[in-house]
Amino acid sequence: MLPFQPEADLLEARAGLRKAVDGVLGRLAAGVLPDEAERERVDFKEAGRRGAGGVLLAGQPQNLAAAQQLADKVACFANTPSGGALIVGVDNATGDLLGTALEPEWLRHSIYQRVDVAPSIEERLVGGVRLLVLYVSATREPVEDTGNRVRWRVGPACVPVDRTEWWRHRQDQAGYDSMATSTGRTLADVSPSAILVARRYLRDADPSGAQAAESAADLLRRLGVLLQTDRLTQAGALVFCPSDHAHLTLTALDVESGDVILPPEDLSGLSLIEQLAAVEGRLTALNTSLTLRASFAEQTVRRLPAGAVREAILNGLVHRDWLTPEPVTVTWVQADSALQVLNPGGFAGGVTALNVLTGRYARHPALADLFRALGLVEKQGLGVDRMYREMVTLGHRPPLIVEDGGPRVRVRLVGGHPVVPVMALAGRIEPAIRRRDVRVALVVDALLREPFITAERIAGLLQRTVSEAGEAIDATAECRVDSQPLLSRYKDVWLLSPGAVSVVENAAPPHERRARGILPYRRPEEPLTVVRTWLEVHERITSGDQARLAGITQTGALTQLERLVTDGYLVRGEGKGRNAHFLAGPRLPGQRP
Repeated sequence: MLPFQPEADLLEARAGLRKAVDGVLGRLAAGVLPDEAERERVDFKEAGRRGAGGVLLAGQPQNLAAAQQLADKVACFANTPSGGALIVGVDNATGDLLGTALEPEWLRHSIYQRVDVAPSIEERLVGGVRLLVLYVSATREPVEDTGNRVRWRVGPACVPVDRTEWWRHRQDQAGYDSMATSTGRTLADVSPSAILVARRYLRDADPSGAQAAESAADLLRRLGVLLQTDRLTQAGALVFCPSDHAHLTLTALDVESGDVILPPEDLSGLSLIEQLAAVEGRLTALNTSLTLRASFAEQTVRRLPAGAVREAILNGLVHRDWLTPEPVTVTWVQADSALQVLNPGGFAGGVTALNVLTGRYARHPALADLFRALGLVEKQGLGVDRMYREMVTLGHRPPLIVEDGGPRVRVRLVGGHPVVPVMALAGRIEPAIRRRDVRVALVVDALLREPFITAERIAGLLQRTVSEAGEAIDATAECRVDSQPLLSRYKDVWLLSPGAVSVVENAAPPHERRARGILPYRRPEEPLTVVRTWLEVHERITSGDQARLAGITQTGALTQLERLVTDGYLVRGEGKGRNAHFLAGPRLPGQRP
């Protein structure tokens, strides 16, 4: 059987566009300018090769003026229903081949930074002259160029288009998802091993084994990838038909940028679901189990929570750009128990690194739905929540999810030995359903590391508005631990309750907690950090404030504050007795006045 290539319809259109590019290049090489019809789909640009008086300048690998000019042309093609191609290194008026020295990766990312579209770029050599060809697919939403204009191609020119007109032309494709479209593949093209892997995943998700008696055809229909025409959808063909190249790679290193201890395996010839199973199997061997202390009845946990690992990989597959041939690359760093997943294509649908926890968008809804039907991912948009929750409830830092050049989305998880006091507290939160609430997990994690929180201070961490952060705090305050409140209100801030603090402190000795950054503000040897944190949001601090935050006596707190006065970090206020207080001193700059 022939291997399946994802996004076949788009690739077919791309093949047609490439043929048109070949035709234009052939005419240019022969000294003939393309006609208007040809230039509606394929245009060309010098891109920064001319100086004053029309002098031809030497080519530059990075040329900001060229990137700006090309970004506008890319935005124009992206707004055009059929997309288009742009040949870089050709005289606009005469068609002469001038060549270009621009770096493809730099140019691709520079264009993406300007118009949020990352074209595919190919290098071409025509008559010994190096050219670049930028292929641009039509987008699902209007794209503004660098001048905040929406333009599209009419003949050989880019002209303004009203947004209403733009949407009218797109209405026939409303809700269009290429992964849901039909392919020429049938059940005969499906890999039998892929069906076996799917049954195993389904059995893991539903041990009752209700799907075991289904035929392969019935199984695929239930998963929504075998149509009534007996044709597979794009998503079905991608997941269940053999591929001629690897969609996933896994490399293991001993330390960051160190020696390779496990090279990538050649997974070409396997379907996507088989490649996923192979990578997960190798990761399971690398992500070994750790045995916790006796008070946890010899409980074992993975160095990285398996659910977070799977979500990181599956999110990469679901949200990646499938028109880019490069694979989703997974790297395991043994010494750090760290996982990095790098997937082609930047953020989409308004999701950014600042709202990835709350943003909801699927680049390929049909593919995401298939993975959900297989029991592999959470319902739409909740995979990142699960990654955050599973990491912080073990005492690990939240995931790092950022966009790198290319563009590519990078997810990094760092695990290791879990923090037992954090597990002790997280495991006792009632009602139990709140243990799965990522907001509660992040609020508790913040209070294990900071003496207090407010809605304003925690809004960024939760990636929510201040009002929504207040709702999250309220939800956490309603929880209990060992029949005691989880949080306590103190003045205008929230703290961990004495009962919650007791659970954490009884689970591990002080030196162990401090080594893992847990409750560093409790009975601190150096009180300045606690004082500085309080004065970031308050005008004054009292010995009662310091005593409550640091878990010490009021007499001890007063001694600490007076020492900070001697050192110049604080000054005494005018009040005395119950009104005694301290203000920021000359050595404590940048505090609230």
